[in-house]
Amino acid sequence: MITPKEIEKRTMTPEKRREARSSYFAFYIGRPLSYVLTIPFLYTNISPNTVTVLSIFCSLAGFAFLSWGQTIPQRLAGLLFFFLWNMGDGIDGNIARYKNVKSANGDLLDTLGGYLAMVLMILAMGNAAYFDQDGWRPADPAMPVMLSALSAAATVIPRLLMHRKLSLNPGKAEAAALKDKGSYGFAKIVALNLCDPAGFQEVVMLVCIVLSLNTQFTVLYFVLNVCMMLYSIRKLLERE
Repeated sequence: MITPKEIEKRTMTPEKRREARSSYFAFYIGRPLSYVLTIPFLYTNISPNTVTVLSIFCSLAGFAFLSWGQTIPQRLAGLLFFFLWNMGDGIDGNIARYKNVKSANGDLLDTLGGYLAMVLMILAMGNAAYFDQDGWRPADPAMPVMLSALSAAATVIPRLLMHRKLSLNPGKAEAAALKDKGSYGFAKIVALNLCDPAGFQEVVMLVCIVLSLNTQFTVLYFVLNVCMMLYSIRKLLERE
């Protein structure tokens, strides 16, 4: 019988473990749970790409429920769909590594799913703030929507630049260092965890949805994501 320990052993290399350990929620909660949920899939012929596509639909459903939900339970349903995306994002990789299945299309779909969920989470909270009748609302109710759009862009831009730099310098040690999260200091670890859509960001979303702090969430993550973007761009430009 396949066990979570066996899945972990076959899917988690020492290098990957060193990097993954930096995201505490994902490493200690999300990833172990994904091992358990992966087991039923390994007894079927369901491909990793199928799981990836299903997880993408979960993120779209999460965006719809969280954006236009009129009650806290409806918004929590949206967060649940985003959590299901999170689990699917782990399950597809577990299946691929356990069965030694790899394809260019799979990598492309996985990247698309991650970027899409990352953007949709931020945009959905901005929309929730716009429609929120209980929490604090600014004089211009459209302000959270605009901030969430800028915040979503700020999460994607440094990642796109990093991938571009990696593609230009695929064999250089400096390029590999760009992805090395295992050497992060305390401040970078805190920022990484707070801004990780598969990590503590979901916990912060849960608290803010329950307490109707959707506008505060949007403002906080606008500041965090813009600061992270500026810092990342500066570090990328320094590595010449």
